[in-house]
Amino acid sequence: MIEDYLKNYRILGIRPGTSWKQLRQAYKKMVNAWHPDRFQQDARQKKLAEEKTKEITQSYKELAEYYKKFGVLPLPAEEAAASVTDKRTAHVAESPAAPEVEIPQPASAESATGVSSPRISKRRARVIVALALLGSVYLLSQIAPWEHQDNAPLNEQYVDQTLNTGRDDENVDAAPVAQHFTIGSSLGEVYAIQGVPTRTEQDVWYYGDSKVYFAKGKVLRWDERHGSPLRVSIVPLAGETNTSFFGRGSTKEEVLAAQGIPDRDAGSVWDYGLSRVYFEKDRVTYWYESQLDPLRTRR
Repeated sequence: MIEDYLKNYRILGIRPGTSWKQLRQAYKKMVNAWHPDRFQQDARQKKLAEEKTKEITQSYKELAEYYKKFGVLPLPAEEAAASVTDKRTAHVAESPAAPEVEIPQPASAESATGVSSPRISKRRARVIVALALLGSVYLLSQIAPWEHQDNAPLNEQYVDQTLNTGRDDENVDAAPVAQHFTIGSSLGEVYAIQGVPTRTEQDVWYYGDSKVYFAKGKVLRWDERHGSPLRVSIVPLAGETNTSFFGRGSTKEEVLAAQGIPDRDAGSVWDYGLSRVYFEKDRVTYWYESQLDPLRTRR
């Protein structure tokens, strides 16, 4: 089990003893770097990216499940170092013992008479133990394989640019992953909530027979089929108010902010009671308004 967690940390490019916040940051960066759509021009690299994405997501899920169950991540730094010491430094036992270091001591009545001092022996033992610990730490720093070079993407220059130009993750909330995604959710949020897609085609992700459509890296809409459920929820985007209006050309986000959640979502048609809003390419084209269920449209 220890080996499994060590492998998960190496796949995500982090060390044991890291915080939950740092783990989430590393996962998001790795997912964005290995997204299959970044390798559309090379089928071999795209296939490799799909496999790496599955591996990264699986490692994150195993660590996240442990965190959810115990409130901490597995393998604190000390425990991981001890595990590495057991496996990688067996030859240290065969090495010559560290020489004892003589520490000059002030002359005393006991030393003058030739009687050994217990205090001097204890100090000498502490010095020997300290030197042995320093030697072990140095040895671990030379042989511990924390840097996992195999995780570097094929196009290293492109990936470095992607990670360096990404948003600042210092303020990322360390709260548990959301349970549902919605219109406007990012690629990483869909990965974390729905998991690895069955396949991808440009801006469309397939989960069985269901589809999720993206535009500029954000969820635009979805097509959910029976037997392939999606973890979705139609909610207005954070920060929007319900006091605005919508009209021809308004986006679905704007309709959600103005009118709220529809009673029924048929993709290109949203029903609000007896009233109905029609969309084409996720933009309002026209609507039917019943006096019993008025719409917040521009007059």
